[in-house]
Amino acid sequence: MKKPVLNGARFPRMRRRREGGQVLLVVLMAIVILCIAALWLADIHHIILSKDKTQNAGDAAALEASRWQGTTLNLMGELNLLHVLALARGDFAACDVITNAQARIAFAGPLTGAAAAQQAAKLNGAPVNDEFTEFVRECAEQARSDYGAIIDGEQALPEPWPGAWETYGDMLDALADEGIAAGIDNARFYNDPDGAHTLLMESFYRAVRGRDWCWFHHYEPGLLADYTDYTWWPALPERDTDPPSSSEILGLHLRPRALRFSSVLEADTLSPALEAADLPAAPEDAGETNELVHIWYAYDASRWGSWEVMNDPTFPIEGNLREEYDYEGADAVMRVENPVSRLSDQTRTGGNEASDVIAWVGAAKPFGHLQEDGAGAVQPTLTPFVVPAFRDVRLIPLDASSSPDGGAFNLRWRRHVVLHLPAYLENGTSALDAGCRYCQALHIWEQPAFRQRGEQWLSTNSWKCTISPPGNGPGGGSYHAH
Repeated sequence: MKKPVLNGARFPRMRRRREGGQVLLVVLMAIVILCIAALWLADIHHIILSKDKTQNAGDAAALEASRWQGTTLNLMGELNLLHVLALARGDFAACDVITNAQARIAFAGPLTGAAAAQQAAKLNGAPVNDEFTEFVRECAEQARSDYGAIIDGEQALPEPWPGAWETYGDMLDALADEGIAAGIDNARFYNDPDGAHTLLMESFYRAVRGRDWCWFHHYEPGLLADYTDYTWWPALPERDTDPPSSSEILGLHLRPRALRFSSVLEADTLSPALEAADLPAAPEDAGETNELVHIWYAYDASRWGSWEVMNDPTFPIEGNLREEYDYEGADAVMRVENPVSRLSDQTRTGGNEASDVIAWVGAAKPFGHLQEDGAGAVQPTLTPFVVPAFRDVRLIPLDASSSPDGGAFNLRWRRHVVLHLPAYLENGTSALDAGCRYCQALHIWEQPAFRQRGEQWLSTNSWKCTISPPGNGPGGGSYHAH
């Protein structure tokens, strides 16, 4: 007869084996969780470092490019002052040499700055962007083939000097040969549309995709109610037809102006500028030379006006802008895109690294001032033409720069503007590219129910648009301020 045993004691080995298997399972689960957490932390660390590296590269490229802009402006100013002295002494051959040199420097100087900016970006870890490089090559070919094309017996774009477009294309090719790591995001190409249009505002597409009704309240009041269909839009603006006088890339925004020598001599800021340049003063009486009209490189008043955005009390920046620095004009905006691989996604991609792109757009500007007797420091733009006055460079908020909405080297945006928008205005949404996120926003926009929803929200909630919370949001803030 078998002895009775207590419950659970009949199979002690089996029970221990079962408990050991449960512990092993828990340990394995804990190891898996720890591994995932370690990969996730490694990814976070890697992304933060990549973001810092990308930001440093973009800012360094912008500072280097704007430093060369200031150097080029100073050189143009020195040549203007030499022009004054040459005219005063009746050396007209020297005047022609100076003017021809300025025409070339207005292109070569900014492109040298663009090359220096690439080195600054690369030294800070930015990789060469193959798409940017190919885009610059396309621009070089376009300069040779399109800008100098003969249309109705005339060049499409008059050359600033004989053979300019061939030379300009060669300079762009030389820039591309070194590889483009930082795209010049405020480049203004001669065939770009010149003027305002809602469809040329990237913020419009962001507002549609994000249901940001306050954007319409602030920037396009009435659009939600008035819009009917794609035929409602006005035509896209035409390109600027003025003869070019500066590089498309890192343009100086200067214009050759025909001025009498006497008008130049009467400039209140001329004598201090001559003194600052350590040149002998021009004679006050130059006889008949005073009435001669010559070409001087001057600031384009439409681009070197007051820096209005920096004086806007709603702009998210602290402090007041000093009067001597209250001007727009030349600046540099550089885009760096850095692919970042994520280790944690290798388990979902069969061991292949998944990658995202971290983008940073840095903006910088050359600054300077003149000294007027008894008036202290004044803006360099108070002279009728460029003088050597630029002494420093500083980073500036992107929203205060001359970067077009979307950016010139945001190539997805550029493809949308150049390829998709004309087709959309002609044939509606049926002509749009399904893979383009801006086209997807237009599909949403064309739905009457979407626009009605925005109207209804604003009819009762528009007061919320006057509240300015920090950071991004429907009530205020900025997407692009440093």
